[in-house]
Amino acid sequence: MPDNTALSSMTDEELAVLSKNSVEAEAELLKRYFRLVRFHAGRYAATSADADDLTQEGLITLLRVMKQFDSSQNTKFSSFAQVCIINKMRSLVRSQQNTAVPEEDLIRKLEEKGEFIDSETPESILMQKESYESCRTQVMAMLSDKEWNILQNILQGASYAETAERLHISIKSVDNAMQRIRRKMRAVQDSND
Repeated sequence: MPDNTALSSMTDEELAVLSKNSVEAEAELLKRYFRLVRFHAGRYAATSADADDLTQEGLITLLRVMKQFDSSQNTKFSSFAQVCIINKMRSLVRSQQNTAVPEEDLIRKLEEKGEFIDSETPESILMQKESYESCRTQVMAMLSDKEWNILQNILQGASYAETAERLHISIKSVDNAMQRIRRKMRAVQDSND
Protein backbone atom coordinates (compact mmCIF):
# COMPACT_ATOMS: atom_id res chain seq x y z
CA MET A 1 0.00 0.00 0.00
CA PRO A 2 1.49 3.40 -0.97
CA ASP A 3 2.09 5.87 1.86
CA ASN A 4 0.36 9.26 2.07
CA THR A 5 3.21 11.03 0.28
CA ALA A 6 3.02 8.53 -2.58
CA LEU A 7 -0.76 8.90 -2.77
CA SER A 8 -0.59 12.68 -2.93
CA SER A 9 1.81 12.48 -5.87
CA MET A 10 -0.36 10.03 -7.84
CA THR A 11 -2.59 11.13 -10.70
CA ASP A 12 -6.34 11.05 -10.28
CA GLU A 13 -6.48 8.17 -12.75
CA GLU A 14 -4.01 6.11 -10.70
CA LEU A 15 -5.91 6.87 -7.51
CA ALA A 16 -9.24 5.93 -9.10
CA VAL A 17 -7.87 2.51 -10.03
CA LEU A 18 -6.30 2.08 -6.59
CA SER A 19 -9.44 3.31 -4.78
CA LYS A 20 -11.30 0.14 -5.72
CA ASN A 21 -9.23 -1.62 -3.00
CA SER A 22 -7.81 1.24 -0.92
CA VAL A 23 -9.64 3.44 1.56
CA GLU A 24 -6.62 5.75 1.60
CA ALA A 25 -6.79 6.28 -2.18
CA GLU A 26 -10.54 6.82 -1.90
CA ALA A 27 -9.96 9.42 0.85
CA GLU A 28 -7.35 11.21 -1.27
CA LEU A 29 -9.75 11.50 -4.22
CA LEU A 30 -12.61 12.64 -1.98
CA LYS A 31 -10.31 15.29 -0.50
CA ARG A 32 -9.25 16.46 -3.97
CA TYR A 33 -12.80 16.70 -5.30
CA PHE A 34 -14.70 17.91 -2.22
CA ARG A 35 -14.42 21.58 -3.19
CA LEU A 36 -15.53 20.81 -6.73
CA VAL A 37 -18.62 18.99 -5.43
CA ARG A 38 -19.42 21.89 -3.06
CA PHE A 39 -18.94 24.38 -5.90
CA HIS A 40 -21.45 22.62 -8.14
CA ALA A 41 -23.87 22.06 -5.26
CA GLY A 42 -23.80 25.78 -4.58
CA ARG A 43 -24.50 26.58 -8.22
CA TYR A 44 -27.55 24.34 -8.43
CA ALA A 45 -29.00 24.77 -4.93
CA ALA A 46 -31.78 27.19 -4.07
CA THR A 47 -31.01 27.12 -0.32
CA SER A 48 -28.11 26.11 1.92
CA ALA A 49 -30.05 22.98 2.91
CA ASP A 50 -30.38 22.11 -0.77
CA ALA A 51 -26.63 22.70 -1.17
CA ASP A 52 -25.93 20.23 1.64
CA ASP A 53 -28.22 17.65 0.04
CA LEU A 54 -26.62 18.15 -3.37
CA THR A 55 -23.14 17.94 -1.81
CA GLN A 56 -24.01 14.61 -0.24
CA GLU A 57 -25.45 13.32 -3.51
CA GLY A 58 -22.34 14.59 -5.30
CA LEU A 59 -20.05 12.75 -2.87
CA ILE A 60 -22.07 9.55 -3.24
CA THR A 61 -21.82 9.97 -7.01
CA LEU A 62 -18.05 10.52 -6.70
CA LEU A 63 -17.72 7.28 -4.72
CA ARG A 64 -19.73 5.49 -7.41
CA VAL A 65 -17.59 7.04 -10.16
CA MET A 66 -14.43 5.74 -8.48
CA LYS A 67 -15.81 2.21 -8.69
CA GLN A 68 -16.92 2.62 -12.31
CA PHE A 69 -13.87 4.41 -13.73
CA ASP A 70 -12.12 2.38 -16.45
CA SER A 71 -8.58 3.58 -17.11
CA SER A 72 -8.43 1.62 -20.38
CA GLN A 73 -10.92 4.08 -21.94
CA ASN A 74 -8.25 6.84 -22.17
CA THR A 75 -10.53 9.28 -20.34
CA LYS A 76 -9.37 11.73 -17.68
CA PHE A 77 -10.88 10.88 -14.32
CA SER A 78 -11.52 14.57 -13.64
CA SER A 79 -13.65 14.91 -16.78
CA PHE A 80 -15.54 11.69 -16.11
CA ALA A 81 -16.18 12.59 -12.46
CA GLN A 82 -17.31 16.15 -13.20
CA VAL A 83 -19.73 15.08 -15.91
CA CYS A 84 -21.25 12.40 -13.66
CA ILE A 85 -21.51 14.76 -10.67
CA ILE A 86 -23.05 17.57 -12.74
CA ASN A 87 -25.49 15.21 -14.44
CA LYS A 88 -26.60 13.80 -11.07
CA MET A 89 -27.14 17.27 -9.63
CA ARG A 90 -29.04 18.45 -12.70
CA SER A 91 -31.21 15.37 -12.57
CA LEU A 92 -32.01 15.93 -8.90
CA VAL A 93 -32.82 19.60 -9.43
CA ARG A 94 -35.05 18.79 -12.41
CA SER A 95 -36.89 16.10 -10.51
CA GLN A 96 -37.43 18.40 -7.51
CA GLN A 97 -38.38 21.53 -9.39
CA ASN A 98 -39.57 20.01 -12.66
CA THR A 99 -37.85 22.86 -14.49
CA ALA A 100 -34.94 22.85 -16.87
CA VAL A 101 -31.49 23.68 -15.59
CA PRO A 102 -29.61 26.12 -17.84
CA GLU A 103 -27.07 24.33 -19.97
CA GLU A 104 -23.53 25.59 -19.39
CA ASP A 105 -20.12 24.21 -20.07
CA LEU A 106 -19.04 24.29 -16.42
CA ILE A 107 -16.02 22.04 -16.92
CA ARG A 108 -14.51 24.39 -19.49
CA LYS A 109 -15.13 27.41 -17.25
CA LEU A 110 -13.48 25.74 -14.25
CA GLU A 111 -10.43 24.74 -16.24
CA GLU A 112 -10.13 28.25 -17.74
CA LYS A 113 -10.29 29.88 -14.31
CA GLY A 114 -7.89 27.34 -12.81
CA GLU A 115 -10.36 26.61 -10.01
CA PHE A 116 -10.21 22.87 -10.32
CA ILE A 117 -7.84 21.85 -7.54
CA ASP A 118 -6.22 24.16 -4.99
CA SER A 119 -2.81 23.53 -3.50
CA GLU A 120 -2.84 22.74 0.19
CA THR A 121 -0.39 22.58 3.03
CA PRO A 122 0.75 19.24 4.45
CA GLU A 123 -1.00 20.10 7.72
CA SER A 124 -4.34 20.75 6.03
CA ILE A 125 -4.01 17.55 4.00
CA LEU A 126 -3.37 15.52 7.15
CA MET A 127 -6.27 17.19 8.97
CA GLN A 128 -8.63 16.56 6.04
CA LYS A 129 -7.57 12.91 5.84
CA GLU A 130 -8.09 12.43 9.58
CA SER A 131 -11.43 14.21 9.36
CA TYR A 132 -12.54 12.05 6.44
CA GLU A 133 -11.52 8.84 8.19
CA SER A 134 -13.28 9.93 11.38
CA CYS A 135 -16.46 10.84 9.46
CA ARG A 136 -16.36 7.57 7.50
CA THR A 137 -15.97 5.56 10.70
CA GLN A 138 -18.80 7.47 12.40
CA VAL A 139 -21.16 7.00 9.46
CA MET A 140 -20.29 3.32 9.10
CA ALA A 141 -20.98 2.76 12.81
CA MET A 142 -24.39 4.43 12.45
CA LEU A 143 -25.58 2.37 9.46
CA SER A 144 -27.67 -0.74 9.95
CA ASP A 145 -26.82 -3.89 7.98
CA LYS A 146 -29.73 -3.16 5.64
CA GLU A 147 -28.57 0.43 5.05
CA TRP A 148 -24.99 -0.76 4.49
CA ASN A 149 -26.14 -3.32 1.89
CA ILE A 150 -28.28 -0.73 0.13
CA LEU A 151 -25.45 1.83 0.10
CA GLN A 152 -23.01 -0.73 -1.31
CA ASN A 153 -25.41 -1.56 -4.16
CA ILE A 154 -25.96 2.13 -4.95
CA LEU A 155 -22.21 2.83 -4.87
CA GLN A 156 -21.68 -0.03 -7.32
CA GLY A 157 -23.98 1.72 -9.76
CA ALA A 158 -27.25 -0.09 -9.16
CA SER A 159 -30.46 1.89 -9.49
CA TYR A 160 -33.02 1.94 -6.69
CA ALA A 161 -35.07 -0.64 -8.63
CA GLU A 162 -32.07 -2.93 -9.16
CA THR A 163 -31.11 -2.63 -5.50
CA ALA A 164 -34.66 -3.43 -4.42
CA GLU A 165 -34.71 -6.50 -6.65
CA ARG A 166 -31.30 -7.74 -5.46
CA LEU A 167 -32.22 -7.35 -1.79
CA HIS A 168 -35.84 -8.52 -2.19
CA ILE A 169 -37.31 -5.30 -0.80
CA SER A 170 -39.48 -2.54 -2.23
CA ILE A 171 -38.13 0.47 -4.10
CA LYS A 172 -39.71 2.64 -1.40
CA SER A 173 -37.64 0.80 1.22
CA VAL A 174 -34.49 1.60 -0.76
CA ASP A 175 -35.51 5.25 -1.03
CA ASN A 176 -36.31 5.45 2.69
CA ALA A 177 -32.97 3.86 3.58
CA MET A 178 -31.09 6.32 1.35
CA GLN A 179 -32.91 9.19 3.09
CA ARG A 180 -31.82 7.82 6.47
CA ILE A 181 -28.25 7.40 5.20
CA ARG A 182 -28.20 11.01 4.00
CA ARG A 183 -29.54 12.24 7.35
CA LYS A 184 -26.86 10.26 9.19
CA MET A 185 -24.15 11.60 6.88
CA ARG A 186 -25.45 15.15 7.38
CA ALA A 187 -25.51 14.69 11.19
CA VAL A 188 -21.89 13.50 11.17
CA GLN A 189 -20.89 16.34 8.85
CA ASP A 190 -22.64 18.91 11.07
CA SER A 191 -21.06 17.53 14.26
CA ASN A 192 -17.61 17.77 12.70
CA ASP A 193 -18.01 21.35 11.42
